[in-house]
Amino acid sequence: MLFSVAGHEVKAEIEKKHTFKSKHSENSLEHLKIHFQVYNRTKVPKIIYSVDDGRKWAVLNSSYYYTEGNPVVRYIFDIEEIEDLNIKSLLINKLKITPYEYEEEIDSSKGDILIIKTQLEINLENWAVLKKLYHENQFLSVKRHGISPKRKKMRFGKLIWSKFNENQIKCAISLYEYNSSQFRESNQLKPEMDNLQKITAYNSDITHNLLNLLKEKKILDDEDLQKITPHKTPDIIKFGEVEDLDEFMKIYKL
Repeated sequence: MLFSVAGHEVKAEIEKKHTFKSKHSENSLEHLKIHFQVYNRTKVPKIIYSVDDGRKWAVLNSSYYYTEGNPVVRYIFDIEEIEDLNIKSLLINKLKITPYEYEEEIDSSKGDILIIKTQLEINLENWAVLKKLYHENQFLSVKRHGISPKRKKMRFGKLIWSKFNENQIKCAISLYEYNSSQFRESNQLKPEMDNLQKITAYNSDITHNLLNLLKEKKILDDEDLQKITPHKTPDIIKFGEVEDLDEFMKIYKL
């Protein structure tokens, strides 16, 4: 089997081979133990490639041996096939969206849950649907076209957004697979939430005291107070608005 290793084409012998199921797509992938020889030592890369089919392989472990005075060095690589995750579209409940940036990972510390981080450009109609789903704070049915035909039970993590033009919104969202002991990024967002609660409580006290003072001075009456009292759920989406999403994402991560 031919491999491209650090720019060199080498013919490798397969010592061991077994298949395993991808945690992303559940497709079958290969795990190999190979050995090959080169003249002089070479830097061990993190990724090598199959020459025949272009598959990528992660080098998990490596070792080498040689005979003093002989330029031939023999390497042993433990390698694992890397899956290409080519997302075509995301279906969140009934909302179909096409990401322009996409990545997903498996968090083994939380029971191998799937985490999706993606950036989208959507029209105002779809933006209204996405906001409604976010406000509802319910579990979602998510299908990743191009990766897996199976639906995943997930929920929102973060939602960051900016206006792109009069008719479009750019947004970055994270989605977390359902886990019985996990809910919306409680640990990851704890510092931000603690600060937000303090600021909100402080502003709430100022507003309360100001309204009471205006009432005492008879600048406002009960009817005026009724008019300025909110009668709908606050739009928490506004806390995720930034000036330019793409510039923001160059600095910060979901």
